[in-house]
Order: sequence, then C-alpha cells, then structure tokens
Amino acid sequence: MELLIGIFSFATIFLVVLGVAALMGFFKSAVDVRIDSINKTKPSAKNSFVLPTEDRQTMMASLGEQVAPKDPEKRSASKQRLAMAGYYSDQAFSTYWGIKIVMVLFMPVLVYSYYILIQSPLTQAMIPSCVAIGCGLFLPDLFLFYMKRRRHEQIFCGLPDALDLLVVCIEAGLGLDAALKKVSEEFHMSNRILSTELNLTCATIRMGRPRSEALHDLGERTGVTDLKALSAVLTQADRFGTSLAKALRVHSDDLRTRRRQRAEELAAKTSVKLIFPLVLFIFPAIFVVLVGPAAIKIIEKLM
Repeated sequence: MELLIGIFSFATIFLVVLGVAALMGFFKSAVDVRIDSINKTKPSAKNSFVLPTEDRQTMMASLGEQVAPKDPEKRSASKQRLAMAGYYSDQAFSTYWGIKIVMVLFMPVLVYSYYILIQSPLTQAMIPSCVAIGCGLFLPDLFLFYMKRRRHEQIFCGLPDALDLLVVCIEAGLGLDAALKKVSEEFHMSNRILSTELNLTCATIRMGRPRSEALHDLGERTGVTDLKALSAVLTQADRFGTSLAKALRVHSDDLRTRRRQRAEELAAKTSVKLIFPLVLFIFPAIFVVLVGPAAIKIIEKLM
C-alpha cells in the first residue's frame, strides 16, 4: 500500500511539472513551431556575432518567469546578486527562479523515493521532506554566495597588478579609456574575471555612457569595495584635473599593502585552524601507536 502511495505521488508530481512545462510553452504543436519559424527574422551581419541559442528560452527560464517576483525592488535585488556572481542576462534571472522551484519540487520527491526504497513508513518522511524543501529553496542562494565570494577573491588578488599596468599605460601616453582596454586585453589569461569586467566597462563607455557613470556601475555591478574606491579615485582625478598616474600609484600601493596584510593574517590563523585536525585525527593515531603496545603488555600482565 505504501509503495502504491509513493508511486502515485511521484506520478502526480511528474504530471504536474509536465503540465506546467506545456503551459509555459516548452512543448509546442507543429502549427506553433511553423508559425515561430515564419516569424523568426534572419539576423543581420552586424549582429552575427551573437550566438543563436541566446535568444531561446529554456524550460527553467519559462517556468521562472511565472514565479519570479513582480516587485521592481525585489527584481532589482535578485539581479544585483546574480550580477555579483557573474550572471548578467535577463534569462539568468528567470532561470534562477526556475531552478528554485524545480529544487523545491525535486528534493522532497528524492526523500520520499529513498524512504520507499528502504521500505520505511512514509509518515516518517514528512519532517525530512520539509527540511529538503528548505534546502532546495536556499541551495541556489548558497551557490550564488559561493560564486560571488570566489569572484571577489580573484578581483582583489589581481587588482594591484592591473593598476600597475594601468599606470604604465597612462605614463606611456595612452588615455584612460585606451589604457583600460589594454589592461583588459592583457589580463584575459591571468585574471579573466577582472578582464571581463574592465572590457564591459570599456564597451559601456564606447556606447556613449559617461565615464564616471560607467566606472560607478563597475563598482556597483561587482560589489567589490576596492573597485568602488578605484572608480572614486578615477572620477575625482578626472574631475579635478590631477595626475591619474600618481593617484593610481598611491592606490596601487595601498591595495598591495592590504593584500600583504591579508596574507599575513591568514598565515597567523593557520596555527589555530590546525588545532581541530590535530586533536581529532593526528593525536589519536599517535596515542594508539605509542601507548597501544604498552597497554597490551599491561593487560597481559594483569590477566
């Protein structure tokens, strides 16, 4: 009986997801496919560099569009978190919410399937399924937090070297826009994340956006405090007519000092972090090796 209940529950959830996918337009009839092929315009040569798959919405994106928040402030906050993690497109926003819904539906089904396999009462799976729903709801946020932290770490480590190269380019006679473009090209292999952000800023400036606003967007888009400070330094130097090379050199020295202090701080924390593996894993093994033979001899004598 419990096996039948589990099978019917799984089939019901599967049919519900299939029906939602059909309503979202993932499965189309032959007539709809023919109409879409007729209405699809051929891309011009100017936009031929755009991949054709970028305009297609996946099932996750279609589902996410229906459940995504409609409030502009909440949408802006979600897009800001995605941008800090490196996802800028609108389809990424819809896919993020679609993955959340799929995880919320999939995790309890996985729990119920496990209880069916071990032939345990399904009533015992209610609390684990609720925990699984919470995990499915927050796992995408944890992944975004990990990606954001990883990007911030790479940007922080590569920014002093990028500023040194920027100073060299400016002192060689290049303008700020050309120097930023050159730095983004040179850092494409060593620090691709920083190179992408600088290249995006240069593209924004070339499209006609004021330089101060583009630099401000660079700091807000990445969420890195050092890039926000860099944009403020560049904006003030451009506004007051001071030397860009001197301002960047001072800022670069400050960042390099902070990076060295951070490395020293991490090195000082190493001894504290080693306490737990020493106490839990290394000391018991040493204790068994040193005291074990003596303990065996003592037990033999006493017995």
